[in-house]
Amino acid sequence: MNNIKLKRVEMYKVALQPVGPFVAAHGTIGERPIVIVRVWDADGNYGWGECIAQSKPGYLSETVDSAWKALHAGVIPAAMSREFENPDKLSAYLAVAMRQTPVAAAAVEMAAWDMIARRQGRSLSNFFGGIRSNVPAGRTLGLPPAGERLAGMVEEARRSGYQRIKIKIEPSRALSLASEAVQAAGGIPVVADANGSFSPLEVQKLRELDAVNLAWIEQPYPAASLRAASELRDTLVTQIALDESVNSLNAIDRITDMHAAAGISIKPGRLGGYGAALQAYRKAKAAGLTVWIGGMLETGIGRAHNLALASLPGFDFPGDMSPSKVYWKQDLLTEPIEMVAGHIAVPDGPGIGVDVDKNHLAAATIERRVVE
Repeated sequence: MNNIKLKRVEMYKVALQPVGPFVAAHGTIGERPIVIVRVWDADGNYGWGECIAQSKPGYLSETVDSAWKALHAGVIPAAMSREFENPDKLSAYLAVAMRQTPVAAAAVEMAAWDMIARRQGRSLSNFFGGIRSNVPAGRTLGLPPAGERLAGMVEEARRSGYQRIKIKIEPSRALSLASEAVQAAGGIPVVADANGSFSPLEVQKLRELDAVNLAWIEQPYPAASLRAASELRDTLVTQIALDESVNSLNAIDRITDMHAAAGISIKPGRLGGYGAALQAYRKAKAAGLTVWIGGMLETGIGRAHNLALASLPGFDFPGDMSPSKVYWKQDLLTEPIEMVAGHIAVPDGPGIGVDVDKNHLAAATIERRVVE
């Protein structure tokens, strides 16, 4: 029942209308194409996956266009080339065969896990051993335009019931933004995410944040600056978490060996899929790290995948989990993901437990390819 022999893979490049642009230290994300895949076996079972690549390189080296090419020319032929005993075998194979394109590979790999769980009539959360029926919601707020106050957005997030608020910061106004957010949050944990925008030479600006009472400072330095992150951690009271640095299983080993962080953000779509993400989760928990699920402005398909993983017991801090309406005017699901009392339900239907709105998918599709 766990074997995988893919018969057909559909690729969709879709354009969804965002609620508004999202601004971080690494740039602005507005309307962008998104790659969705659906895999099928010979018996008509299927599963959905989403590629988290963005339009331009920066946060990730893979882009929508490069991932589209990699899927058609490499990932999909590799995944269809043989029968795999179980999803872990597929994950391991793609991790080697497609090691240069893990973001593209993750879309197919995660779709295959969805297909297997649907075939067995089990939720993906149950398949993974998840224990939570819902997870705390976390709101992520982009950098406000110059002259616009952050406090109003934070207060709205607090009143809405979010259990964690993440703000984006940059060196020129990190202290003012963090102070404003913590004051407006009224005791809700606040994470300040720098997206690697600080230089190790700007350590004093980061030390100033200790006075603010943040829950975490996330990714203060560029991804490769683990030694600097370790040294910073020794000088701060505020806990350091890493995100962009968590780009491979080897990176997690280096982070733990160097004591570069107390927490990490796990993004299965960046690591190559669930196989690597589950290994990352186990490594991190064994090392005593706090872990949470990071988001990439996914559609409801990717968000449902993340919810399944977040249901595991060791994800002990609210991640980037928010309802569909935060980012998209109309999601790809028949029923959008909603927040109730500060929590989001983990779908309990087969697979990722959500249904795709086929009509909206067709209307939003700007390019489609089928590999058989």
